[in-house]
Order: sequence, then C-alpha cells, then structure tokens
Amino acid sequence: MGIFELVCLECGQRHQGLTTRCRGGCTALLRSQYEERSFRPTQVPSLFRFLDWLPCRREAETTAGPVVFPCERFGRRLGLDRFHCAFSGYWPEKGALNPTGTFKDLEAAPTLQSLVEQGIREVLLASAGNTARAFAHAAQSFDVKVFVVVPEAMLNRMWLPSGAATGTVRLAVVKGSSDYSEAIRLSEEISARYGIHPEGGARNVARRDGLGTVMLEAARVLGRLPDHYFQAVGSGTGGIAAHEAALRLLGDKFRNGEPPPRLHLSQNAPFLPLFRAWKGETWEPPLDDRVFASVLANRNPPFAIRGGVADTLRASRGTMYAVTDQEAMAAGREFSELEGIDLEPAAAVAAASLIQAAASGEIRRDELVLLNVTGGGLDLLRRDFTCRVLEPDLRFDASTLSAFENIL
Repeated sequence: MGIFELVCLECGQRHQGLTTRCRGGCTALLRSQYEERSFRPTQVPSLFRFLDWLPCRREAETTAGPVVFPCERFGRRLGLDRFHCAFSGYWPEKGALNPTGTFKDLEAAPTLQSLVEQGIREVLLASAGNTARAFAHAAQSFDVKVFVVVPEAMLNRMWLPSGAATGTVRLAVVKGSSDYSEAIRLSEEISARYGIHPEGGARNVARRDGLGTVMLEAARVLGRLPDHYFQAVGSGTGGIAAHEAALRLLGDKFRNGEPPPRLHLSQNAPFLPLFRAWKGETWEPPLDDRVFASVLANRNPPFAIRGGVADTLRASRGTMYAVTDQEAMAAGREFSELEGIDLEPAAAVAAASLIQAAASGEIRRDELVLLNVTGGGLDLLRRDFTCRVLEPDLRFDASTLSAFENIL
C-alpha cells in the first residue's frame, strides 16, 4: 500500500492526501514521500507491482506497464555495448500490453485509482491526444466520468481499441486552429466554472509517480540504475518523474551513493520552449503546433518552478536536444528496421537525440543507457484490434464555453 505524504519543494510543508498545490501558496511542485523506503516490487504483471511507491491504497486491474530489454541491433549501430529500451507501447512478443500504445497508460491508471479512493467520480483534462486516449480507455475500469478537451486538429488521435466502452467519456473538441495550449486554457476555465475536478497536469503526483515506474522497472530488471536516460518531452513531466523515481531508489542506497542517472531530454524543432530556456535563449512560439511529434507541443511547460524541468536537469547533470522532423523520421525508420517495431513520433524524437549524443561522444561505449520508448507498436495494435475514432459530444470555442453544460 502506498502510504505517503506530499512535501512542498519550496517551504517543506507536508500535506496529507492528494493535492496539487501547497497550502502555503507556494508555486513549487509537491513531491510524494512514501512510508515504505525499500524497493520491494511484487509479482503483479503491471505497473502496480510498485504499489508501495504509488499514491494508491489498492492495485487496479490493468495491463499497462513498461517493459525493459536490450536493443542490441540499434545499440551496435550507435556503438553502445549496454543499451536498453524501456518500451511503453504495444508489443505482445515482449510482454508490452499498454492498451492505447503509449506510456500515458502508466499515468491514467494510478490517477483514476487515487481519485476513486478519494470519492471523486468526475475528472477533466486537456490533451493533444495520447493522454486523452489513455484516460478514456482506463475510465471504463474505474466508473469515473472523464471529460476530455482536445484541439480539433488532434481529433484523429482520439481512437480506442475494439471492446473499449465509451459511456464514461465526454469528448469536447475546441474548434478551428486551436492548439494544445488553448485546450489547456479552456479546460482550466471549464474546471473553475463547473467545479469539475482537474486532472492536474505536471502537478498531479499520481501522474508523475505512474510515469516514474519506467525507472523503477529498469532498476528491477537491470539490478541497478542506468547511467543515462533519454526521453522526448513536451511538458517535461516524464523527465521529472524519472528523476524523482531515481531519487527514491538512491534513498534505498540502490547505487551506494552514486549520482542519479543523467537525463537527456529532447524536443521537436521548432517547438523548443524547454530547449531554449535551458540554453538561456529566447523562444518565439511558432504560429501553430504542426511538428512531427505534435504531442510534444506544449507552450507553457513547468521549467523554472521549484522541482520543475530546470531543477531536474541541474540535479541530474542533464542536458537537452533539439531534433528536426527529418532527424526524428529517419531515427524512427532506422529503429523500426533494426528492432522490428514502429515508434510513435515522440519516441522517434528521443531516438534521434540518442543518435546525436552517441555521435558527439556525450556517452561512452561501456555506459548503461536507457531509452524511454514512450509509444510504439501501433501497427501491431491495429492488427490485433479494430480501432475507432470517438465522435465528439461537443464542439466549442471560447465564445461558446457555456455550451459545455450540455454534456455534464
């Protein structure tokens, strides 16, 4: 059982139960601190094998979970002797059964389980597609009504595999050329106006600790923490989560006083708010979100707040990469040819950043490297399931926000 407190990273105030902000008015992230300090995974075949370090009292029924294994062909191509992938998609041959094909399934299950345990049966979230899909799929198992706000351009990402019930999902589409950030802004207004519990984004500890199971699974399989961790990021939540999970393992003396894994986080050019901020440069937002990995197009990521991306990169001695569409597509094709599985665009961005790092000598041949493949195997998923795009329950914009009450 994940018995925990939340600690404000700015003032140190402790909070009981799940909340997203410090009662003292601090802007910092809150971080979970669990009563169980030892790493004791169980035999449960999902991310809930790490229940001691999830903010839930009980495990939930899900197939979601990361799978860690060596990727020898791609590793040899890069000149790396100890290269592994944490695959969070759909690849039955490897035991990867994430129902919507991305690592967003890892955050949906613990978030909804924690809400149910608090007696909350409605939740609102904005998404560029993958998070919405994961929550929409998981909602059926928890009897939680999920209100999803997505940009119209991302509607094609709102599909579910056959057999998934949709009666617990209300899909609201923001009309026109709206982007992910506009969907986030409007969802915040909807939450305040109608009193629907917000999912919380990067401030949601259940979400971060769910994503952190990627690092926990790597430690379980490898018997140690990696030296280097690669992931593509939009908000940076996954990178923060990986670092926080590593700190818990270090607290258990998992690496006998060694530093945490070095984080290598990447973004898809020209959508580079985190990359530019890390370099101390000004970033001019593009007119729209049309990049190869559109799910990474977050205009307002938590960079400078306490516990955010900047703190995480500094604490892990990390760095950031800018990856072009062409580099990402080439890396995705090469990974697929060598390893036999298709990558989601964001995972291809991460693979491209790894190619950059290997070429520049940023990592040594003998170091243990982990690539977080945050989505993949959608070709296999579509082979095994009939997938259907969800029909919107509402189309609206800022001028018609009151129309949302029609789907409550």
